[in-house]
Amino acid sequence: MKSRILKAFVAVVAPLVIEFIVKKISEKIDQKSQKKEDPKQLPASTN
Repeated sequence: MKSRILKAFVAVVAPLVIEFIVKKISEKIDQKSQKKEDPKQLPASTN
């Protein structure tokens, strides 16, 4: 009985945890790419 409950719990929680981890990793990658892109941007006005 406990093993069935545990398996059901893991089956529900595991995808949520994986999705959370993937979101955090993608956010960090996005932040790093934005930092690299900032110096390359040209100013809006060149006056």
